[in-house]
Amino acid sequence: MGKIIHQTMTRIMTDDGQHLIRRVTKVLMPNGKYRYPVDYFDASSDVVKVSDQELDNLRIPGYMMLV
Repeated sequence: MGKIIHQTMTRIMTDDGQHLIRRVTKVLMPNGKYRYPVDYFDASSDVVKVSDQELDNLRIPGYMMLV
């Protein structure tokens, strides 16, 4: 799709004490314009148990969630 030009990562601490990393990627698209998609992901190194409800939500296709 596009060519990744640059990525910046910023460490963020939320009000409830959760550590997150905010990643902003600069992407050059084929039409010459830039996109800046933003991702947030957990920066903690501990293991987290995934609940059964979260697993069920992951198994449901996206189009079924919208209906």
